[in-house]
Amino acid sequence: MANSKGYSSVLLFGGPGTGKGTQGAVLGQLPNLVHLAMGDIFRGLDKTSDIGKEFLSYSTQGKLVPDELTVRVFCQHLDNLRDTGAVDPTYHTLLLDGIPRTVAQVDLMAEAINVLRIVHLVMEDRDALIARLVNRATKSNRPDDADRTVIEHRIEVYERETRPVVDAFPKKLVARVNADQPPLAVLRDVADCLAGSVSTGI
Repeated sequence: MANSKGYSSVLLFGGPGTGKGTQGAVLGQLPNLVHLAMGDIFRGLDKTSDIGKEFLSYSTQGKLVPDELTVRVFCQHLDNLRDTGAVDPTYHTLLLDGIPRTVAQVDLMAEAINVLRIVHLVMEDRDALIARLVNRATKSNRPDDADRTVIEHRIEVYERETRPVVDAFPKKLVARVNADQPPLAVLRDVADCLAGSVSTGI
């Protein structure tokens, strides 16, 4: 899976409500960690470009973006960051959020990234996780997201799709972190997982 010629990378996994976005944003502030969220990359596409139009042909119809196109968009974005000096392969470690999402993407990215660590944020208490999501949806005024049936479906889809991706890597790379803690405690545990395998650049 890992390739010494690829970008040094940490994969960040976490289902709905586990705080993955929060942790990624904080960790991305460290000097040599670059947080790249695939959702943000898609949203930032130039919709008039060839690749942007190709993306829109799927997204506007509610279709899943094919694995090959997803990886192509990611690699093009990464090339742009490198060309502008925003990412230096000899210095930066990528913190990837939302990619790879399928086993096929793992294979397609094998030459592009060198996976140093996989951080998997997990909440074992399903009721506590659902309560957290309902509370978040209520505060953000998104009542549709507070429906328990919808939430349970999102969690089940994540677990079904993510487990094979995590299992595609050697177990020694995977660190499970208890996300049922205050954000600062989760950050502490994530930092412990990364210490020794990823330089902070400080």
